[in-house]
Amino acid sequence: MQHRNGMNSGSDSNGYRFRHRHRHKRAISVLDLKPGQRGRIVSLRGNQKIVQRLADLGLTPETTIHILRTAPLNGPIEIAVRGSRLAIGREIARNILVHAEEE
Repeated sequence: MQHRNGMNSGSDSNGYRFRHRHRHKRAISVLDLKPGQRGRIVSLRGNQKIVQRLADLGLTPETTIHILRTAPLNGPIEIAVRGSRLAIGREIARNILVHAEEE
């Protein structure tokens, strides 16, 4: 479904809700970024409750995030977003799609 603001929304084959803007670059998961890299959020995947919780934390499309560090042994990822530091689990991070910003 196309919205007036140019955003598309819908559900994927697993019933997860998503919202994204069409872009020419390929979006990657936050998990693909290395500590020190930045990315601009283009899409959030997950059910409505997860997407809303991420939005409440400031993780919305067009927001820049900075990867601070990743914990060993599949632990959480520490990110900086909108002046705050957050630790997010890898399963949630997998559903945040970004375009890597050039350093």
